[in-house]
Amino acid sequence: MIYNDNNDKFQHWLREKGLSPSSVSKYASQSHNRILKDLGVSFYELNSVEQLNQLLLDVRKLEKLMEKDPRRMYSSAVSNYIKFQSETADFSNTLEDNKYEFRVEETLASLANMPEYNSSPRPRAKLIEGSATRYARDAKVGADAIALSNYECQIDSFHKFFISRRTQKNYVEAHHIIPIAYQGIFKYGIDEVENIACLCPVCHSCIHYGVNYERVHLIDQLYKKFQKKLYTIGIEIQQKELLELYQAK
Repeated sequence: MIYNDNNDKFQHWLREKGLSPSSVSKYASQSHNRILKDLGVSFYELNSVEQLNQLLLDVRKLEKLMEKDPRRMYSSAVSNYIKFQSETADFSNTLEDNKYEFRVEETLASLANMPEYNSSPRPRAKLIEGSATRYARDAKVGADAIALSNYECQIDSFHKFFISRRTQKNYVEAHHIIPIAYQGIFKYGIDEVENIACLCPVCHSCIHYGVNYERVHLIDQLYKKFQKKLYTIGIEIQQKELLELYQAK
């Protein structure tokens, strides 16, 4: 069977997530080997999350032919491998956050018309040129989400700390509820206003850097507010799954 260093790293990542030894074996070895046998593809050999996304779609088609198979963990194995790659291969999304917020504010300052929500699934975000793991975030989409929320924090509209010198309105930030790094596990686009919350800088920072129970509380609130909006653009995710993307429990 095909294995490389990614196999060991993936197993370590799964153990760090708290999976049992049997589940680690099912995801990292048994599911991988079945996918390799049926589709001729080793996910350990794929270099791009876009290639992995295509494999995920192919595996889901394969699973539909295996309705009675109690071992159907193949798509879960690929999804977890995509999460592993997204979390470990490129941390530049975090480094780009400040630049993104600056571009959003610049766009807001010149926004001419009130935007609208989408009502159907949209194309997936594109990988940034030269990167195998980073997806582009459109500042116009972030600006639209803030305008639609009337520059109010969607955790608490009374969270008003200062006026932005660029927009002359309450300063808020655009936060992707499903982090853009995980575009690879979704069929449709997540860089959309339906997936972007308008947050005050305190709530936004808490979600990224706060203690676990406070982060979970805020993420839960956002999930309840945005679940239906996400569904309108073809994005289905359970509350537990969203918390796992934030490594929050």
